[in-house]
Amino acid sequence: MFTNQEGVTVYPDALAPGTEVGSWRVVERLGVGGYGAAYRVEDMARPGDFCVLKLALHAGDERAEREVVLMMTRAVHPNVVRFHGCARWPHPKDGLLGIVMDWVPGSPLHLWAETVGSTFRELAKVGGKVALAMGALHERGVFHRDLKPEHIIIREPDGEPVLLDFGAAWYEGAIPLTSGTLPPGTLQMRSPEAVRFLWRNHKDRGAHYPFQRTDDLYALGICLYRAVTGHYPFPEAMPDLAQDAIVHQRPPAPRDFNRRVPRALSDLIMRLLAKKPEERYQSGRELNEALVAAVAFGDPKQWDAAIFDWEAVAPEKEGDKPQRRIRRPAWPTRPVTPPPPKLVIPPPLPPFHPPRRGRRGRARGQSAPELEQAGRVTPEPARTVARRRVGFVLGGLLGLGGVLLLAEGLGPRARVEPPPPEVLSASHPTRQPISGQEVAPPWSPLEIERAATPTPVEDTPAAAAPLAVSPKDDAPVKKQKTPISQKDNTKSGTAAVRGACAGLVGVAFQACVSAQQAIPVSPRPPPQECPAEAVKAMTDTLGIPIGRKLRNLELAEIGAQKRLPVREGLVSVTAGPPYGGEAHKSLPKGTVLTGQFYFGEGRVYGRFTEARLPSGDTFKVCMQVFEGDKLGVEMEPGSTADHVLLWSRLEVEAVRRFD
Repeated sequence: MFTNQEGVTVYPDALAPGTEVGSWRVVERLGVGGYGAAYRVEDMARPGDFCVLKLALHAGDERAEREVVLMMTRAVHPNVVRFHGCARWPHPKDGLLGIVMDWVPGSPLHLWAETVGSTFRELAKVGGKVALAMGALHERGVFHRDLKPEHIIIREPDGEPVLLDFGAAWYEGAIPLTSGTLPPGTLQMRSPEAVRFLWRNHKDRGAHYPFQRTDDLYALGICLYRAVTGHYPFPEAMPDLAQDAIVHQRPPAPRDFNRRVPRALSDLIMRLLAKKPEERYQSGRELNEALVAAVAFGDPKQWDAAIFDWEAVAPEKEGDKPQRRIRRPAWPTRPVTPPPPKLVIPPPLPPFHPPRRGRRGRARGQSAPELEQAGRVTPEPARTVARRRVGFVLGGLLGLGGVLLLAEGLGPRARVEPPPPEVLSASHPTRQPISGQEVAPPWSPLEIERAATPTPVEDTPAAAAPLAVSPKDDAPVKKQKTPISQKDNTKSGTAAVRGACAGLVGVAFQACVSAQQAIPVSPRPPPQECPAEAVKAMTDTLGIPIGRKLRNLELAEIGAQKRLPVREGLVSVTAGPPYGGEAHKSLPKGTVLTGQFYFGEGRVYGRFTEARLPSGDTFKVCMQVFEGDKLGVEMEPGSTADHVLLWSRLEVEAVRRFD
């Protein structure tokens, strides 16, 4: 709505066909945005010559004026829409500013991929040309800042991509459009570093995000992702949930959606969506070279295949030609959030035997093989060695039994006294005599632990290393002569005590490992009101009143219930046949709900924000996972940090507010 100098109210977003704007006549309205309305217009001096008029909706709109300057001077490229002139309406002097550009017949990138039957080779060619155009603009100091599939039109006559809508673009020396922390743009296309900047500086009115080339290239990666999968990498949700997903969630790889996608193209798109800007392609030229190389060295059959599989659609009326449509890939049912690093327990160290005196004696520090070669030592009898080993095993079992008795038999009032300070010091261990010898603590110094941190790979069984015996006496120990039989018993008793200590250490080490592998608990998002659009879609369109529980949702199409592993992050569930004869209370079979899982204390919580019907229609919804009347669902026994188990069938409830 606009009021001119005569006080007449006019509506720039609703110009009727035939309205004259400068030397142009309106043919039809193409669309309306937040700041402008687009019309297809005809040059009155040259009938049949059509262009597009983008008319500002507000007087004195600096956005339109800046776009005119940009398109006349810097945004000139074969793959950028051409500028033809300006016009004002309703008065040529003080009316609203309009920009006249090429009319580009064709389809947006995502619709072109879904309706024309394009191949991956053609898509790579289109992506490379858009990358080169973006690179040329970046070299001139121009950032698009609002790149999305709707702003990349594939021209019908020649298949060339054309970039549109530079209303939010920026160039060096341009006046800022807004005073906000982030520049104008679409949340779904914002980079992780932009969202992080917003989180850190949202209270600072003077903070403005420094937009970079990698932000535009990240948005181009989302456009390509949408083109080859039929989905955006993160489902549309409320701003807080969407921002959290952009920063923390790793989306499914395009090949996880659509198995037709060449591996090289899937990896290339995932690199464009890397969380850190330095891990992405740094320029449009570099991205184009990567696309060219991927096609050149790839399997020609894969690159010449259609992006989507197609299915026939029966004509609506008899005599009409049969139609076809794509089989839009569903969200992957397997987890997509990377698992936490697995803990690896190092193998046990070999036992260290202290120097012993043979029958002929030997110098301290000499090894047994050296003395055997010199003929100065006789190996111990096999019976003595076997007795010592049996004592070590029995001692370990006794130690484990003792710990279990202490833990279960003494009750909650039992209190285990901590060891003295000198025993707790790992950096300066104090040896304590046991049966006339000294034993080092069963743990390594802190410096050794830091140096020996294992690489996260597959789990290995835990084992406690046997205790080492000091090769040197730090203090004299008074020894008594005993008969030979008593000496053997003393050795066996020493081995038993040593084994008991090893058993205690093994139990303590296992407890430490269990604590480290505990299932992580993530804070759930705060309670949020459901958007009015989602409430209306559930109640009016889908016929699901607030508070209704839906019980026919499955984590995977497996035919029967079973336990399945799940992870935090993006998740989708599919509606199966009506459960228990509740067809009138269920979603249609094949409906896909998309949302996120969160882990709590022994429970998994889920919020679903999008529903896609078998027809392909998509609606915003608000549904939470319930188990009976309790929020969330209980984890199944056997769940671990990287293997949380749930029953495959879930129950959700339509809500007006996420708790």
